[in-house]
This record gives sequence, C-alpha cells and structure tokens, in this order.
Amino acid sequence: MGWSVNVDVGGTFTDAFVHSDDRYATGKARTTPHDLSLGFDAAVADAFEKLGIPLEDGLQATDWVKYATTVGINALVQRIFPRIGLITTVGQEDTIHLGRSRSWADGLPISAQMDRTRAHRPPELVAKAMRIGVRERVDCFGNVVMPLQEQDVVDAIDYLIAQGAEAIAVCLSWSFMNPDHELMIREIAREHYPEIYLGRAPVLLSSEVAPKIDEYRRTTTTVLAAILASSTEEHILDLTDRLRKHGYRRPLLLARNTGGVASPSRTTALHLVGAGGAAGLAGAAALARQYHLDNVITADIGGTTLDVGLIVDGQPLGAEFNPVVDRWRIHLPVVGSHSIGAGGGSIAHVTELGELRVGPRSAGSVPGPVCYDNGGTEPTTTDADVVLGFVDPDYFLGGRMSLNKARAERAIRRRIAEPLGISVIQAALRIRRLVDGTMGEELYKETALKGHDPRTFTLFAFGGAGPVHAVSMAEYADVAQVMTFPYGSEFNAFGQSALSIEQTYEQSHTIVLFDPVRQAFLADPSRYNQITQRLLELARRDMAEEGFEGEPALRLELEMAYAGQHHAVRHKSAPLRLDDGTDIEQLASDFNATFAEHYGAGTVNPGGGIEVRLFKLTATYRFEAAARRDRTAHDARPAAPKGTRACHWTDAGPVETPVYDRPALAAGQVVTGPALLEDVDTVIAINPGWSYLVGEDYSGLLRRVP
Repeated sequence: MGWSVNVDVGGTFTDAFVHSDDRYATGKARTTPHDLSLGFDAAVADAFEKLGIPLEDGLQATDWVKYATTVGINALVQRIFPRIGLITTVGQEDTIHLGRSRSWADGLPISAQMDRTRAHRPPELVAKAMRIGVRERVDCFGNVVMPLQEQDVVDAIDYLIAQGAEAIAVCLSWSFMNPDHELMIREIAREHYPEIYLGRAPVLLSSEVAPKIDEYRRTTTTVLAAILASSTEEHILDLTDRLRKHGYRRPLLLARNTGGVASPSRTTALHLVGAGGAAGLAGAAALARQYHLDNVITADIGGTTLDVGLIVDGQPLGAEFNPVVDRWRIHLPVVGSHSIGAGGGSIAHVTELGELRVGPRSAGSVPGPVCYDNGGTEPTTTDADVVLGFVDPDYFLGGRMSLNKARAERAIRRRIAEPLGISVIQAALRIRRLVDGTMGEELYKETALKGHDPRTFTLFAFGGAGPVHAVSMAEYADVAQVMTFPYGSEFNAFGQSALSIEQTYEQSHTIVLFDPVRQAFLADPSRYNQITQRLLELARRDMAEEGFEGEPALRLELEMAYAGQHHAVRHKSAPLRLDDGTDIEQLASDFNATFAEHYGAGTVNPGGGIEVRLFKLTATYRFEAAARRDRTAHDARPAAPKGTRACHWTDAGPVETPVYDRPALAAGQVVTGPALLEDVDTVIAINPGWSYLVGEDYSGLLRRVP
C-alpha cells in the first residue's frame, strides 16, 4: 500500500494526515486564502518531513489524495457573488424571489425569528434582470406538452451573456421527471458559445444537481452550485495541476458533505460546503467502533466554528434532509452535523448594552487572533487562553510560531476589561467561560433534545482548540468522560481516511405502493424497476469512467409516506427490484416497521395508503480507516512534569500548574488535574477534579475523579 494523503482546509489552519499500513504523520500550516494550494503544499510537506520523505517523493508514492476545502463557503459568507443567469420555464422567473412561506427565516438565529422587526430576507441570489424564461412545458408525468424551441434558448443565452453572466443555472418545471429540455439547453449553449467565448463559465442543470420535487429548493440549490462553481472549479483545477507537477498521477478525490469522496467531475461546489465536518464525523464513527463505544458526541473546535455531531449505536445519527446553507435552504441530504460560530478565533466584544458576547464573528487566519501579531486588533478566545496561561506563547505549534501575550492583554484591556470595569484576568475568564458555556449548551441540546441522556455519551474533543476547552464544555453539557487523540488537531484530515468513494443518485417519482381507495397493493412494479435500473446504470457508468473495476456496494433508500402526509420517512433497506406481489407486500411491511420506529407503533396507518416519493441509490467503493496503532511501552508509575506555569482556572487567582510533555507519557500513566499536557499542535487542559489516562494508542481518556 502506498501513502494516503488527506488534507482539510480550515479557516485558520490547513491540516494534513498522511498514512500507510504501518505509519502515519500529521502536518499543519497556516491557511493561505489568496492561494489555498500553498497551504496545501506546506501542510503535506510538514507531514512527509516528519516521516523523512521529501514532498515530491512522497506524492509520487501516494495512492490517493483526499481533499476538503472551504473555498466555496467563503464566497457566501462574504457575499461575493458572481453574476449568475437563470433560465427557467416562462412564467416561473420569480420562483426564487418569492421563496416559500418561511424562507425569510432560513438561517436566522431563533432570537431574530421571534423578533420580526429584526428579521430580513436574504439577499437576492439572482437579480431580476438576470432571470429569463423560455417557452416549454413538461407535465408532472414527464410528458412533453410544449416542445422547446432552439431559437428561444439562443435568445435567452445571448441576453444573459450580454448582461455579463459568469455562470448559468437552468431549472425548468418538472425537469426531474424528464431532463431532455435542460440537456438541450446545455448543448445549445456549448454549440453557440464554445469555451473560447464562455471560458470556464459553467452551465448547471437542476436535473443533475438536485433532481427532486420542490421547485424553490431545486432552483436555489442549482443557483448556489453555479455561484460557487467558478471559484471552486478554478481552485481545484489549479491544485490538480500542482499535484501533477509534483508527480502525483492518480485522481484527486474531494470530500463531500453528503458523505464519501468523489472526483471533481462528479462533485458540485455545493458538495464541498461543510465537507470537513462530515469527514470528522466519519472518522469519529470509525474510532467509536474500534473502541467499542456506542454513544459519542463530537466537538470539533477550530479557529472559526464548533462543529457538533452525534453517533448513536456506533453510527452517525442520520443526515439533514432539509439543510440550510447560510440563509438558503437547499436540496442536498448533508451528513448530520451542524456548526455554531464559536472557536479559537471567535471575537469577543461588548455590546452597546454593556453585555459581553463571543462570536459568531471570527478573526480567521488573516489577521487571526491579536496574539498572532499579524495585524489583529479584536480579542478572541485564543487571546484569552494565552492571557490565562492555558497556551504557552513560546511553544505554539511546538515553538514554530511565537505569540504576543502583551498585545493580547492590551486588546482585552481596551476592548473588554475597561468597558466592563474589571481586570484583564477577569475579562479573559469571562470570555473563556462564556464560550465554554455556549459550546457546552450546544452539546447538551444535541443529546437531550433528541431524546438521549448526555451522561451516557463520550465526548470526542478535537480540532486545535478542542482539548483546551473539552473538560469545561463537558461540565456544562453533563458529559461524564472525554477522549482526545494524538491527531486531534488534524482530526478532520484523519477522518477523510475513513471516507469511501461514494456516488449518490436521486430521482423524485411518486409510486402508490398501496392504494387507499381500492385497498390493493401495486399490481405492476415495472415503473419502480425502471427507475432503480436507470440509477444503477448511472452508478456503473460513472464508476467505470472513474477507473474503478468491479461491482460497487449498492444501497437503495426510499422516501416513503402514508397518503396525504407532507413529511416522508427515509426507509434505508429497500430492494433494488420488485419481482412480484410478495416483494411489494414485504416492502410495505418493512416501511410500516420503519415508521413505527420513528413515531411509535400507534401511528402506523397502512390502510391510509403507502407512497414511494423519492429514490436514492448510493454506490460505494470502501477504504479502511487508518487503524489505531498500539504502543508497546507501558508504565503505571506517576508521570513527571517538565515544568510548571501559572494558570488561572478560577477567580481565586493563579495556580502554579504542572505542565507535561504529552509525547513523553507512556501508556497507562495517569495525570490528575489541575494540569496541562502540551503537544506540538494542541494543549489538553485537565481541570481540577478530573484525571487523564494515557491510552495504548496514544489517545487519552478524561474522567471526573471519584
């Protein structure tokens, strides 16, 4: 086995996890927003350097490069939109503007939703002048009622290009039932405006991006994919070229928020939003199985956000089928984790009412926290950690980067302490407590509000700031034990090693499995079989074009509901083919059981009619996650600190706290708090009343002292 290179681009740092059968190494570099490939090279080179391998030699011996990037979401956050043209069915030009009844509330905090005076609609994704309709009509059964005229399409494209369109989204009515007209529009665009004129301006089709019912979400998803496409596509192409120059000859695989990795040709820019968090959850699930832990809650604290995920009975807890990206609801089933604006770079400020707030604004990687000495002026969580003694300014990133504690103190004094009339230490303690309480509350809600007891969960704390705040978060969340990992700061990159090559294919189509009027099951399953066969052919074609041999693992999921119900339930073990009445009745019976699991046996109503509404086929080629590597050294003797440092745990004043070199600890050793464990990429804070047990594989288990 050659090397597997996994890279995750965060808001502040770019992380790499490189592994083969028997070795692994991590790498870290500052994210370079102006050219993300520079940070990519630096992080991968750092990892290979630890293995004693030059960058080009390592990449030439690499089997797979997996990559998660935030390049697309930055455009949405900063509202830097390219000029997008939208072609739709005539009469439907204002669908994206009108939205749905509550689209004004999508993405707003609950406080703003409750106070309508503070609520506002999101900005227009497509200007009215850039929305144009063409005469055509496909009915709800996929029949062509009005053929598409080529001249209409040419006129529409001419108009949009003249208006400066940098990308074109196409969303025609009922195109998910029959995509022929959308395909015609793309072919006409390519014929009349070849690349020499359009350049890299993409033409995206809703029948490929989101072939599902619900015209507003389908349109929004396609337009967002078009908005993100230009910057993302250019970056991915540039990175691919750079990898080729380094000698890497295999496909670049992109981590996706729907789960798995895929080549750029099978990935839209919208798939990349939140992909790092999805990878981290996959890695956590793999470790939960290795450690035989049933219930795990993950807390990934980076420079900008806290990403929270839940693993129940060894599996990630479902996917979000109606997610919101920034302020827009989309039609992609993303992996079930969510983010809040709380991290090491979260900015602390005092409101006009004299209240302290931390986040959601972040200092990012440029300029970063004030202590980075890179032009930042607003104090952050990391600045508070430095002032309080949790982070050694002379040993940040193992001493590769020095922090300016004095500047952090001045910023906290000027921005927080003086407006509140308190000391700098009190201000820093309040910043830390507020962000810990906010994150702990989020962890508690993620478990308790979903019907689980947080005391039965283990918290996996990772990300650069995760171990520094893990115990305090756990106390707020009522979680009894915490685990940390040797690659915790690069955990999302590690998690990519657990992601398999995965393609998903969806098709909206309503099939009445049981007719409530006739009280009879479906007589002819041919339409069901035609849909699944078409999805299967697409999966086999795409996998073959990607160069993968053999039959992929296949999984069919169906969205099903009782007749008249708005919300559907996802049935995860559906047959690829129905051959006779027995198969049909068995599928109906299995759905009844699935519905009962969700809502209780008393809610099952098979006599009211059963409908299949959406087909989703997943094709997978599996990778094995990087296995845990046990160490032979074992020492039950008390660990010896390398020194002490004054640290402020409470208002009672500084405590001379033992500081341990985490790599020097042996398996079986126990450290009792208060204590700090330093590594090159993070610090583990062991609060008073907690202990830390070093695991065989260099992991660590934090528990309350009895």
